[in-house]
Amino acid sequence: MYELFIKLISPVFLLVMIVSGSVCFAANTSGFSVPDRRRDAAENSVTAEEILKKADEARAPWPDFTMTATLSVERPAEQAPDIFRVFLKNHSQTLVSYIEPLKQRGNMLLMRDDNLWYYVNKTHRPIRITPVQKLSGGASYGDITKLDWSKDYLAIIGGESLVRVKEERFDAWFLKLTARSKSATYHTIDLYVEKGTYYPRKAVVYLQSGKKMKTMYFTAYTKNAGKIMNTKIDFIDHLASDKETSLIFSKVIVKKIPDSFFLPASLPSLYSEVVY
Repeated sequence: MYELFIKLISPVFLLVMIVSGSVCFAANTSGFSVPDRRRDAAENSVTAEEILKKADEARAPWPDFTMTATLSVERPAEQAPDIFRVFLKNHSQTLVSYIEPLKQRGNMLLMRDDNLWYYVNKTHRPIRITPVQKLSGGASYGDITKLDWSKDYLAIIGGESLVRVKEERFDAWFLKLTARSKSATYHTIDLYVEKGTYYPRKAVVYLQSGKKMKTMYFTAYTKNAGKIMNTKIDFIDHLASDKETSLIFSKVIVKKIPDSFFLPASLPSLYSEVVY
């Protein structure tokens, strides 16, 4: 009789155990890292233009703000860093005032739409220059006056890549950027944008001849005024024996910048307002 009872309940017991185990497993999966298929699908459907605009937001999160830029050249080591005050307005206008070295204090760069001017302190009028001209070390004028790519470049997705920056590796989109405006700093750029964060991680820039000019690594991101922004770029200048240069952004203040800062005719009278 006992054996018959066991035979009758065994299938029922087994079914209960299977159902209970399934429920327990489902309840405990919250502790495991499972792929987010919805996020993967969203990332796979993103366009090159959308990726580039989000990468721009990581470089200039606000339309109007000011900050300090410090440019350091690795060699020679005794060379003091250059220090600038940077004022940005509407993602399209930039004023840069020289703070150090003292012999250049009061000189200014003005980027307005497609035009870039260089003003020497205590002279009467600025002169036109091009963004690709060298600022110092491996950095060009455009690297400090133009903090976005969307306006100046056409972008296509070239694929995906595992990009290495120092000791870290990042899953990234590979974008091919081609200049479409006369104010673009470089002719073409191979840009690597980290998936998920949309942070730029690496850019290789080329001359119109196709020769590799420099590599830029975006090596630091910090929180300022509630938003994450790129605060350090390391340059490798391939036209100067791979000389290294670092550009660091600090002292970020989000505020409206007066329109008068961005008029070429106003530059001779701005010293007291922008050099401090």
